[in-house]
Amino acid sequence: MALEVVIYACQQAVPDPNSLRAEWGKGGARLRVIAEPCSSKLEAFQLLRTLAAPADLVWVIGCKEELCRYNEGSRRLRGRVAYTQRYLEEIGLETSRLGASLVVPGDTAELAAVIAGIRAHLEALGPSPLKGKAEKGKRGKGPGK
Repeated sequence: MALEVVIYACQQAVPDPNSLRAEWGKGGARLRVIAEPCSSKLEAFQLLRTLAAPADLVWVIGCKEELCRYNEGSRRLRGRVAYTQRYLEEIGLETSRLGASLVVPGDTAELAAVIAGIRAHLEALGPSPLKGKAEKGKRGKGPGK
C-alpha cells in the first residue's frame, strides 16, 4: 500500500506547482498537489475530508505572514490548521498528519527544503491508520453482505 501526500499550495507562495512534483521525484510515496488561490481559502472540513480519503499526510504551503498578498491569509491558515489538529486529537488521529509551512514566494531553495522535510515527516509517520479501516470496509462489501 503506497503512501500518499496531498499538498495544498498557495498560488502566490508556489507559482509553479509542477516544481513541487519535480522536487518530490519518483518512488516511495505518491504526491498530489492542489493549487489554491490563497492558503486562507482552505477550510477545516476540506483538510479533514482529504485525510479521510485516506491520505497519509496533508500539508499546506502558504506565504510568510509579512509577505501574504491578502494580509491575513497566513494567519488564518495557522488558525485553521490548529483548529483541525484539535479536532484530529479529539477523534484519536495523530495531529502530525496535518501540517503547514510558510515560505517566501518563489524561493526555490526554501521550497526544496520544505519538500524534503515533508518527505522525512511522512516516512516517520508511516501509513495512516484510516487506510487499514478503508481496506477492511472494501473487503467487507460485496454480494450478500
